[in-house]
Amino acid sequence: MRRINRHGGAVPAPPDLPAPERMGALTELPIGALRHAWSEVWGAPPPKGARRRLLMLGVAWKWQAAVHGGLPRPLERRLAAIEAGFLRSGTVAIPAPTGIPRPMPGSRLVRVWKSERHTVQVTETGYLWRGKSWTSLSAVARAITGSRRNGPAFFGLRERVAA
Repeated sequence: MRRINRHGGAVPAPPDLPAPERMGALTELPIGALRHAWSEVWGAPPPKGARRRLLMLGVAWKWQAAVHGGLPRPLERRLAAIEAGFLRSGTVAIPAPTGIPRPMPGSRLVRVWKSERHTVQVTETGYLWRGKSWTSLSAVARAITGSRRNGPAFFGLRERVAA
């Protein structure tokens, strides 16, 4: 049995339903109920003139993010910087991505230097080499070689430019 809310629409699917069934239930909700569901999950009213599909996708994304996690932290920081720039100037200036993408946490970077094999584990907050945490791959490369090195290039994450 479907319950009716004060907006004249069905109440959004309860969170105890499996995700696919919950997402499927969104297609049956009237637009008023979708707007209400948006407000509940986002904590703000939906954009003016938002169409049914946007409302369904927005609600479904929030539900999915609650279960599986949202955006990666670096992307959240980048979006926040774009938003702050927009709030200051009224225009959107998308900064160029900095450097190369960072390897995924759990990845291992291996480099042989002077007949010794060095393995660096990528973590959420930096790198792990010989049981010590490092915030910079260049710092690890410097510790291995004894001289300043570009860490991503040293570990083969950048293409070498021909001179």
